[in-house]
Amino acid sequence: MSSPLLQPVPALRARQGRRLFQGALVLSLCAAVAASEPPRSTGQAKPIDLLTQPAPATVHGARKLLTDIAQAGNRLVAVGEAGLVLLSDDEGKTWRQSPTPTSVMLTSVSFATDKAGWAVGHDGVILATRDGGSTWQRQLDGRQADPLILTAAKAQLDKLPPGNAEDPSPQRLQAEDAVAAAEAAIAAGPSRPLLAVRFFDADRGVAAGAFGQLFQTTDGGKQWAYIGDRLDNPEGLHLNGLTLTRDGQILIAAENGTVFASPDQGRTWTRSATGYNGYLYGVLALPGAGLTAYGFNGHVFRSVDGGANWKPVNSHSARSIVAAEAIPGGALLLNEEGQVLVSRDEGATFKPLDDRLPVKRLSSVALLKHNALVTVGLGGAAVHTLDKVDLRRTAP
Repeated sequence: MSSPLLQPVPALRARQGRRLFQGALVLSLCAAVAASEPPRSTGQAKPIDLLTQPAPATVHGARKLLTDIAQAGNRLVAVGEAGLVLLSDDEGKTWRQSPTPTSVMLTSVSFATDKAGWAVGHDGVILATRDGGSTWQRQLDGRQADPLILTAAKAQLDKLPPGNAEDPSPQRLQAEDAVAAAEAAIAAGPSRPLLAVRFFDADRGVAAGAFGQLFQTTDGGKQWAYIGDRLDNPEGLHLNGLTLTRDGQILIAAENGTVFASPDQGRTWTRSATGYNGYLYGVLALPGAGLTAYGFNGHVFRSVDGGANWKPVNSHSARSIVAAEAIPGGALLLNEEGQVLVSRDEGATFKPLDDRLPVKRLSSVALLKHNALVTVGLGGAAVHTLDKVDLRRTAP
Protein backbone atom coordinates (compact mmCIF):
# COMPACT_ATOMS: atom_id res chain seq x y z
CA MET A 1 0.00 0.00 0.00
CA SER A 2 1.40 3.39 -1.01
CA SER A 3 1.68 5.97 1.70
CA PRO A 4 -1.09 8.61 1.80
CA LEU A 5 1.52 11.01 3.16
CA LEU A 6 3.30 11.02 -0.18
CA GLN A 7 0.32 12.32 -2.15
CA PRO A 8 -0.86 15.91 -2.78
CA VAL A 9 -3.31 17.10 -0.14
CA PRO A 10 -6.48 16.86 -2.33
CA ALA A 11 -5.59 13.31 -3.31
CA LEU A 12 -4.71 12.54 0.27
CA ARG A 13 -8.09 13.68 1.56
CA ALA A 14 -9.92 11.74 -1.17
CA ARG A 15 -8.00 8.57 -0.43
CA GLN A 16 -8.51 9.00 3.29
CA GLY A 17 -12.24 9.08 2.64
CA ARG A 18 -12.11 5.87 0.61
CA ARG A 19 -9.97 4.08 3.18
CA LEU A 20 -12.19 5.24 6.02
CA PHE A 21 -15.26 3.86 4.26
CA GLN A 22 -13.49 0.60 3.53
CA GLY A 23 -11.97 -0.06 6.90
CA ALA A 24 -12.15 2.46 9.71
CA LEU A 25 -15.45 1.06 10.93
CA VAL A 26 -13.93 -2.30 11.51
CA LEU A 27 -16.92 -3.81 13.19
CA SER A 28 -18.38 -4.77 9.81
CA LEU A 29 -21.09 -2.17 10.24
CA CYS A 30 -20.00 0.30 7.58
CA ALA A 31 -23.29 0.70 5.78
CA ALA A 32 -25.32 0.87 8.96
CA VAL A 33 -22.95 3.39 10.53
CA ALA A 34 -23.14 5.69 7.54
CA ALA A 35 -26.92 5.85 7.92
CA SER A 36 -27.14 5.90 11.70
CA GLU A 37 -25.99 9.39 12.59
CA PRO A 38 -28.49 12.23 12.27
CA PRO A 39 -27.84 14.79 9.54
CA ARG A 40 -25.40 17.55 10.35
CA SER A 41 -27.60 20.19 8.80
CA THR A 42 -31.34 20.87 9.06
CA GLY A 43 -31.48 23.44 6.29
CA GLN A 44 -30.61 26.23 8.67
CA ALA A 45 -27.69 28.55 8.09
CA LYS A 46 -25.66 26.96 10.87
CA PRO A 47 -25.14 23.17 10.71
CA ILE A 48 -25.64 21.00 13.76
CA ASP A 49 -22.40 20.15 15.54
CA LEU A 50 -22.92 16.50 16.49
CA LEU A 51 -19.68 16.50 18.43
CA THR A 52 -21.09 18.90 21.02
CA GLN A 53 -24.77 17.97 20.67
CA PRO A 54 -26.01 15.79 23.59
CA ALA A 55 -27.08 12.30 22.64
CA PRO A 56 -30.78 12.15 21.73
CA ALA A 57 -33.01 10.45 24.27
CA THR A 58 -34.46 7.04 23.40
CA VAL A 59 -36.46 4.32 25.13
CA HIS A 60 -35.45 1.81 22.46
CA GLY A 61 -31.69 1.89 22.97
CA ALA A 62 -31.38 -1.91 23.23
CA ARG A 63 -32.66 -2.15 19.63
CA LYS A 64 -30.31 0.47 18.22
CA LEU A 65 -26.99 -0.05 16.50
CA LEU A 66 -24.48 -0.93 19.24
CA THR A 67 -20.78 -1.28 18.51
CA ASP A 68 -19.14 -2.39 21.77
CA ILE A 69 -19.87 -3.69 25.25
CA ALA A 70 -17.82 -3.81 28.45
CA GLN A 71 -18.23 -4.96 32.05
CA ALA A 72 -18.01 -2.49 34.91
CA GLY A 73 -18.12 -4.76 37.94
CA ASN A 74 -21.56 -6.37 37.82
CA ARG A 75 -22.81 -3.76 35.35
CA LEU A 76 -22.81 -4.00 31.55
CA VAL A 77 -22.13 -0.86 29.52
CA ALA A 78 -22.82 -0.73 25.77
CA VAL A 79 -22.13 2.08 23.30
CA GLY A 80 -23.27 2.83 19.77
CA GLU A 81 -24.92 5.18 17.36
CA ALA A 82 -25.50 8.88 18.01
CA GLY A 83 -23.58 8.98 21.30
CA LEU A 84 -25.70 6.22 22.79
CA VAL A 85 -24.59 4.65 26.10
CA LEU A 86 -26.71 1.93 27.72
CA LEU A 87 -26.44 0.40 31.20
CA SER A 88 -27.71 -2.95 32.44
CA ASP A 89 -27.59 -4.13 36.05
CA ASP A 90 -29.37 -7.44 35.44
CA GLU A 91 -27.00 -9.21 33.01
CA GLY A 92 -28.52 -7.72 29.88
CA LYS A 93 -32.20 -8.40 30.57
CA THR A 94 -33.09 -4.71 30.74
CA TRP A 95 -31.25 -1.56 29.67
CA ARG A 96 -31.45 2.14 30.40
CA GLN A 97 -29.83 5.07 28.66
CA SER A 98 -27.08 7.15 30.23
CA PRO A 99 -26.83 10.75 28.95
CA THR A 100 -23.67 11.76 27.09
CA PRO A 101 -22.45 15.14 25.79
CA THR A 102 -22.10 14.06 22.14
CA SER A 103 -24.18 12.66 19.28
CA VAL A 104 -21.38 11.16 17.22
CA MET A 105 -21.02 7.40 16.84
CA LEU A 106 -19.22 5.75 19.77
CA THR A 107 -17.06 2.82 18.69
CA SER A 108 -15.38 1.38 21.79
CA VAL A 109 -15.81 1.29 25.57
CA SER A 110 -13.52 0.03 28.34
CA PHE A 111 -13.51 -0.01 32.15
CA ALA A 112 -10.43 -0.16 34.36
CA THR A 113 -12.49 -0.53 37.54
CA ASP A 114 -16.19 -0.87 38.29
CA LYS A 115 -16.37 2.95 38.35
CA ALA A 116 -13.68 4.30 35.99
CA GLY A 117 -14.40 3.90 32.29
CA TRP A 118 -13.84 5.48 28.88
CA ALA A 119 -15.56 5.51 25.50
CA VAL A 120 -14.22 6.74 22.15
CA GLY A 121 -15.75 7.42 18.77
CA HIS A 122 -16.08 9.54 15.69
CA ASP A 123 -14.49 12.96 15.39
CA GLY A 124 -11.77 11.81 17.79
CA VAL A 125 -14.01 12.03 20.84
CA ILE A 126 -12.98 10.53 24.20
CA LEU A 127 -15.54 10.38 27.01
CA ALA A 128 -14.87 9.38 30.62
CA THR A 129 -16.96 8.27 33.58
CA ARG A 130 -16.08 7.94 37.26
CA ASP A 131 -19.40 6.52 38.45
CA GLY A 132 -19.78 3.32 36.47
CA GLY A 133 -21.26 4.96 33.40
CA SER A 134 -24.05 6.96 35.01
CA THR A 135 -22.51 10.27 33.87
CA TRP A 136 -19.94 11.08 31.16
CA GLN A 137 -17.60 13.98 30.47
CA ARG A 138 -15.69 14.78 27.27
CA GLN A 139 -11.91 14.64 27.75
CA LEU A 140 -10.70 15.05 24.16
CA ASP A 141 -11.94 15.40 20.60
CA GLY A 142 -10.50 16.09 17.17
CA ARG A 143 -10.28 19.82 17.79
CA GLN A 144 -7.64 19.19 20.44
CA ALA A 145 -6.27 15.93 19.05
CA ASP A 146 -5.38 17.17 15.56
CA PRO A 147 -3.07 19.95 16.87
CA LEU A 148 -1.32 17.36 19.05
CA ILE A 149 -0.63 15.33 15.91
CA LEU A 150 0.67 18.42 14.11
CA THR A 151 3.01 19.26 16.99
CA ALA A 152 4.40 15.72 16.94
CA ALA A 153 4.86 15.83 13.14
CA LYS A 154 6.75 19.13 13.34
CA ALA A 155 8.95 17.75 16.13
CA GLN A 156 9.87 14.76 13.96
CA LEU A 157 10.69 17.08 11.06
CA ASP A 158 12.85 19.30 13.25
CA LYS A 159 14.95 16.29 14.31
CA LEU A 160 16.09 15.69 10.71
CA PRO A 161 19.11 17.47 9.20
CA PRO A 162 18.26 20.03 6.48
CA GLY A 163 20.14 18.03 3.85
CA ASN A 164 20.00 19.00 0.19
CA ALA A 165 16.98 21.21 -0.46
CA GLU A 166 17.00 20.25 -4.16
CA ASP A 167 17.21 16.54 -3.39
CA PRO A 168 15.79 15.91 0.11
CA SER A 169 16.05 12.51 1.73
CA PRO A 170 13.06 10.12 1.70
CA GLN A 171 12.82 10.59 5.47
CA ARG A 172 12.53 14.35 5.11
CA LEU A 173 9.96 14.08 2.32
CA GLN A 174 7.91 11.77 4.48
CA ALA A 175 8.18 14.06 7.51
CA GLU A 176 7.23 17.14 5.47
CA ASP A 177 4.19 15.35 4.07
CA ALA A 178 3.22 14.26 7.58
CA VAL A 179 3.17 17.92 8.60
CA ALA A 180 1.10 18.80 5.52
CA ALA A 181 -1.37 16.01 6.28
CA ALA A 182 -1.73 17.17 9.89
CA GLU A 183 -2.32 20.75 8.76
CA ALA A 184 -4.93 19.54 6.27
CA ALA A 185 -6.69 17.58 9.01
CA ILE A 186 -6.93 20.69 11.17
CA ALA A 187 -8.28 22.72 8.25
CA ALA A 188 -10.90 20.06 7.52
CA GLY A 189 -12.09 19.95 11.11
CA PRO A 190 -12.52 16.95 13.42
CA SER A 191 -13.50 13.94 11.32
CA ARG A 192 -11.13 11.05 11.99
CA PRO A 193 -12.57 8.38 14.30
CA LEU A 194 -11.00 6.68 17.25
CA LEU A 195 -11.74 2.95 17.13
CA ALA A 196 -10.42 1.43 20.36
CA VAL A 197 -9.66 2.33 23.97
CA ARG A 198 -8.13 0.25 26.79
CA PHE A 199 -6.76 1.01 30.27
CA PHE A 200 -4.25 -0.79 32.47
CA ASP A 201 -5.73 0.87 35.56
CA ALA A 202 -7.63 4.02 36.51
CA ASP A 203 -4.71 6.22 35.37
CA ARG A 204 -2.86 4.56 32.47
CA GLY A 205 -4.55 3.97 29.15
CA VAL A 206 -4.38 4.26 25.36
CA ALA A 207 -6.78 5.13 22.55
CA ALA A 208 -6.22 4.26 18.89
CA GLY A 209 -7.93 4.95 15.60
CA ALA A 210 -7.94 5.68 11.90
CA PHE A 211 -4.87 6.92 10.02
CA GLY A 212 -2.44 5.86 12.73
CA GLN A 213 -3.92 7.87 15.59
CA LEU A 214 -2.57 6.73 18.95
CA PHE A 215 -2.94 8.63 22.23
CA GLN A 216 -1.80 7.85 25.75
CA THR A 217 -2.66 9.11 29.23
CA THR A 218 -1.06 8.51 32.60
CA ASP A 219 -3.48 10.58 34.69
CA GLY A 220 -6.86 9.08 33.89
CA GLY A 221 -7.39 11.23 30.82
CA LYS A 222 -6.87 14.67 32.32
CA GLN A 223 -4.15 14.99 29.70
CA TRP A 224 -3.72 12.94 26.52
CA ALA A 225 -0.41 12.77 24.63
CA TYR A 226 -0.01 11.78 21.00
CA ILE A 227 2.35 8.79 20.58
CA GLY A 228 1.46 7.62 17.07
CA ASP A 229 4.83 8.93 15.91
CA ARG A 230 6.51 6.17 17.94
CA LEU A 231 5.15 3.49 15.60
CA ASP A 232 6.84 2.36 12.41
CA ASN A 233 3.74 3.38 10.48
CA PRO A 234 4.65 5.69 7.57
CA GLU A 235 1.55 4.53 5.66
CA GLY A 236 -0.78 5.78 8.37
CA LEU A 237 -2.39 2.37 8.76
CA HIS A 238 -5.68 2.29 10.61
CA LEU A 239 -5.27 1.02 14.17
CA ASN A 240 -8.37 -1.09 14.68
CA GLY A 241 -8.06 -2.95 17.97
CA LEU A 242 -6.19 -2.65 21.27
CA THR A 243 -5.18 -5.36 23.74
CA LEU A 244 -3.41 -4.80 27.06
CA THR A 245 -1.82 -7.59 29.08
CA ARG A 246 -1.08 -7.83 32.77
CA ASP A 247 2.67 -7.63 32.19
CA GLY A 248 2.40 -4.21 30.53
CA GLN A 249 2.31 -5.22 26.88
CA ILE A 250 0.20 -3.31 24.34
CA LEU A 251 -0.91 -5.02 21.13
CA ILE A 252 -2.52 -3.20 18.21
CA ALA A 253 -4.36 -4.91 15.35
CA ALA A 254 -4.05 -2.85 12.18
CA GLU A 255 -4.75 -3.02 8.49
CA ASN A 256 -2.38 -4.72 6.02
CA GLY A 257 -2.27 -7.70 8.40
CA THR A 258 -0.01 -5.70 10.72
CA VAL A 259 0.43 -6.05 14.47
CA PHE A 260 2.18 -3.37 16.51
CA ALA A 261 3.48 -4.40 19.93
CA SER A 262 4.95 -2.54 22.88
CA PRO A 263 6.52 -4.46 25.78
CA ASP A 264 6.76 -1.40 28.02
CA GLN A 265 3.35 0.33 28.05
CA GLY A 266 3.95 2.34 24.90
CA ARG A 267 7.52 3.61 25.21
CA THR A 268 8.98 1.41 22.46
CA TRP A 269 7.30 -0.51 19.65
CA THR A 270 7.89 -3.30 17.16
CA ARG A 271 6.00 -4.05 13.96
CA SER A 272 5.24 -7.55 12.71
CA ALA A 273 3.41 -8.89 9.65
CA THR A 274 1.05 -11.86 9.64
CA GLY A 275 1.51 -12.38 5.90
CA TYR A 276 -2.00 -11.12 5.16
CA ASN A 277 -2.68 -7.79 3.46
CA GLY A 278 -6.18 -7.17 4.78
CA TYR A 279 -7.76 -5.89 7.96
CA LEU A 280 -7.07 -7.28 11.41
CA TYR A 281 -9.72 -6.35 13.95
CA GLY A 282 -8.18 -7.59 17.18
CA VAL A 283 -5.48 -9.59 18.96
CA LEU A 284 -6.42 -11.99 21.74
CA ALA A 285 -3.73 -12.58 24.36
CA LEU A 286 -3.87 -16.05 25.93
CA PRO A 287 -2.13 -17.18 29.13
CA GLY A 288 1.57 -17.57 28.40
CA ALA A 289 3.00 -16.19 25.17
CA GLY A 290 0.14 -17.26 22.91
CA LEU A 291 -1.52 -14.64 20.70
CA THR A 292 -4.43 -14.97 18.27
CA ALA A 293 -4.96 -12.25 15.67
CA TYR A 294 -8.27 -12.20 13.82
CA GLY A 295 -9.96 -10.15 11.15
CA PHE A 296 -11.65 -9.77 7.79
CA ASN A 297 -13.24 -12.76 6.06
CA GLY A 298 -12.36 -15.16 8.86
CA HIS A 299 -8.61 -14.71 8.78
CA VAL A 300 -6.91 -15.95 11.96
CA PHE A 301 -3.21 -16.10 12.84
CA ARG A 302 -1.32 -17.51 15.82
CA SER A 303 1.93 -16.49 17.47
CA VAL A 304 3.69 -18.38 20.25
CA ASP A 305 6.63 -15.99 20.59
CA GLY A 306 4.92 -12.78 21.66
CA GLY A 307 4.03 -11.65 18.15
CA ALA A 308 7.41 -11.86 16.44
CA ASN A 309 6.19 -14.59 14.06
CA TRP A 310 2.72 -15.60 12.91
CA LYS A 311 1.19 -18.66 11.29
CA PRO A 312 -2.29 -18.88 9.71
CA VAL A 313 -4.97 -20.92 11.47
CA ASN A 314 -8.09 -22.32 9.83
CA SER A 315 -11.00 -20.58 11.53
CA HIS A 316 -13.64 -22.46 9.54
CA SER A 317 -15.30 -19.11 8.91
CA ALA A 318 -15.59 -17.09 5.70
CA ARG A 319 -17.07 -14.12 7.56
CA SER A 320 -15.22 -11.41 9.45
CA ILE A 321 -14.30 -12.30 13.00
CA VAL A 322 -15.11 -9.34 15.21
CA ALA A 323 -14.95 -10.52 18.84
CA ALA A 324 -12.76 -12.80 20.94
CA GLU A 325 -12.41 -13.93 24.54
CA ALA A 326 -9.99 -16.20 26.37
CA ILE A 327 -11.70 -19.17 28.05
CA PRO A 328 -10.25 -22.04 30.12
CA GLY A 329 -7.84 -23.96 27.93
CA GLY A 330 -8.38 -21.92 24.82
CA ALA A 331 -10.24 -19.17 23.04
CA LEU A 332 -13.67 -18.14 21.83
CA LEU A 333 -14.07 -16.27 18.54
CA LEU A 334 -17.30 -14.90 17.08
CA ASN A 335 -17.88 -13.76 13.52
CA GLU A 336 -20.23 -11.04 12.38
CA GLU A 337 -23.02 -13.53 11.61
CA GLY A 338 -23.03 -15.05 15.10
CA GLN A 339 -20.96 -18.14 14.38
CA VAL A 340 -19.10 -19.26 17.51
CA LEU A 341 -15.62 -20.74 17.03
CA VAL A 342 -14.01 -22.58 19.94
CA SER A 343 -10.39 -23.55 20.58
CA ARG A 344 -9.44 -26.06 23.29
CA ASP A 345 -5.71 -26.03 22.53
CA GLU A 346 -4.69 -22.42 23.18
CA GLY A 347 -5.57 -21.17 19.72
CA ALA A 348 -3.85 -23.87 17.65
CA THR A 349 -7.14 -25.07 16.12
CA PHE A 350 -10.74 -23.89 16.09
CA LYS A 351 -14.03 -25.73 15.71
CA PRO A 352 -17.35 -24.04 14.90
CA LEU A 353 -20.35 -24.80 17.07
CA ASP A 354 -23.33 -26.27 15.28
CA ASP A 355 -25.75 -23.44 16.02
CA ARG A 356 -25.23 -19.79 15.19
CA LEU A 357 -26.36 -17.11 17.60
CA PRO A 358 -29.56 -15.39 16.38
CA VAL A 359 -27.98 -11.97 15.87
CA LYS A 360 -27.92 -9.31 13.20
CA ARG A 361 -24.37 -8.19 12.32
CA LEU A 362 -22.63 -8.89 15.62
CA SER A 363 -19.92 -6.45 16.72
CA SER A 364 -18.90 -7.31 20.32
CA VAL A 365 -19.53 -9.73 23.18
CA ALA A 366 -19.36 -9.87 26.99
CA LEU A 367 -19.09 -13.16 28.86
CA LEU A 368 -21.25 -13.69 31.93
CA LYS A 369 -21.61 -16.40 34.56
CA HIS A 370 -23.61 -19.58 34.00
CA ASN A 371 -22.35 -20.02 30.40
CA ALA A 372 -24.20 -16.93 29.24
CA LEU A 373 -23.00 -14.15 26.98
CA VAL A 374 -24.37 -10.81 25.80
CA THR A 375 -23.88 -9.70 22.21
CA VAL A 376 -24.29 -6.28 20.63
CA GLY A 377 -24.49 -5.30 17.00
CA LEU A 378 -26.76 -3.97 14.29
CA GLY A 379 -29.80 -5.56 15.95
CA GLY A 380 -29.03 -4.16 19.41
CA ALA A 381 -28.29 -6.21 22.53
CA ALA A 382 -29.21 -9.86 23.19
CA VAL A 383 -28.51 -12.54 25.83
CA HIS A 384 -27.51 -16.09 24.83
CA THR A 385 -26.63 -19.33 26.59
CA LEU A 386 -24.10 -21.91 25.35
CA ASP A 387 -24.58 -25.08 27.37
CA LYS A 388 -21.72 -27.02 25.80
CA VAL A 389 -19.00 -24.41 26.31
CA ASP A 390 -17.31 -23.32 29.53
CA LEU A 391 -17.52 -19.53 29.17
CA ARG A 392 -15.59 -18.57 32.27
CA ARG A 393 -13.44 -15.68 31.13
CA THR A 394 -9.70 -15.95 31.74
CA ALA A 395 -7.28 -13.03 31.71
CA PRO A 396 -3.78 -13.41 30.23
